[in-house]
Amino acid sequence: MPKEKIGLMGGSFNPIHERHLEMASCALKEGGLDRVLFLPTGNPPHKKTGLEEAEHRYEMTRLAVSGIPGFEPCRVELERKGTIYTVDTLAILKKQYPNAELYYIIGEDTFFDLPNWRKPDKVFELTRFLVCRRDTHDPEEDPRCGKMRKMGCKFSFLSLPPRDVSSTAVRAELKEGGDPDELKPQVIEYIRLMGLYGREPIPADGEAYYTRLKKNLSDKRLMHSLLVSWSARRLAKRHGVDENRAATAALLHDCAKCMPLSAMQQLAKEHRLLLDKMSLQSGNLLHGPVGAVVAEKEYGVTDPNVLAAIRCHTTGKVGMLPLDMIVFLSDKIEPSRRSYPALEEVRRLAQESLPAAMSHSLRSTLDYVKSQSGVPHPATQQVADWLDRLMAQQRSNENE
Repeated sequence: MPKEKIGLMGGSFNPIHERHLEMASCALKEGGLDRVLFLPTGNPPHKKTGLEEAEHRYEMTRLAVSGIPGFEPCRVELERKGTIYTVDTLAILKKQYPNAELYYIIGEDTFFDLPNWRKPDKVFELTRFLVCRRDTHDPEEDPRCGKMRKMGCKFSFLSLPPRDVSSTAVRAELKEGGDPDELKPQVIEYIRLMGLYGREPIPADGEAYYTRLKKNLSDKRLMHSLLVSWSARRLAKRHGVDENRAATAALLHDCAKCMPLSAMQQLAKEHRLLLDKMSLQSGNLLHGPVGAVVAEKEYGVTDPNVLAAIRCHTTGKVGMLPLDMIVFLSDKIEPSRRSYPALEEVRRLAQESLPAAMSHSLRSTLDYVKSQSGVPHPATQQVADWLDRLMAQQRSNENE
């Protein structure tokens, strides 16, 4: 049986960005690897200042690689005390995976610094290296390559085109309030919730919300909630709605989603929610109104506007406020949503007009349900008709 080939992507990941993922993806393919382990450092010997707590860096890494085939976060360097050296990490991993071949993914500058690492001979014995080039020159022309091979280092260069992404610049942009393109949306949202890199945490209770959600939701649902919150912030800024309210409602909109239907029904009964039979028999519908109860009782949310947005995000309601529409739409258009016929048009319209985006989304839902010989929830048709009247009135006012 051939040995498993495991790639190792180490780093402070302060924070993890797209270049890290590009390097790992290229190594996975060109190195014929079975998987890549991402190893955030705990207490590295060469980086001390400006380093966020290890658990935050691990969680950002976990979120960044979640759902990507072949990518896994690894806590091996976080669960050790004292200064951490790569040679020790490799020895631990070799014991954990005695029948695997280890491939360390590394940048060219760091690669040529390997002779200065702790116990380089032992490092070369434990792993091979997959190296990303620093610029467009042929690295094999560098005389240091021959010296490295003579020292026992086994390596090959990846074809990934050189691209400089500065973690320092990413952190500076975050501190100034920007959302760097080099970061995945879920990582940006985590940074905002936790108030990392000099950001003010919005909402103020974001860390407490996230901690509870992580216990109550599946990883997939937690990721979705982060991305809905990220989308809601952007729409709130675009349409002049309070960001704190939008982020809170969006983050908590699915707080009851992973509850058993029977538990949702019990809460609905206990709190005397006036709901139709269709809603009471469907978790996909019931988790909205029940989620508002959970947000208030378990998460301490008291803002009636936030609770209302959570309550109506499944079916909508006649008389929806902009905040309600933002949460409803963000749930439909967040970045990880699988493509459906109306998706890109709803995303486009959401930037221009919340009612127009809502109308297009609801009409699309109605058409789909009817095409499947299903029965749409009565509120869907009512809200769609109300939106048509609302937009007609808006057009009339503009023409006067």
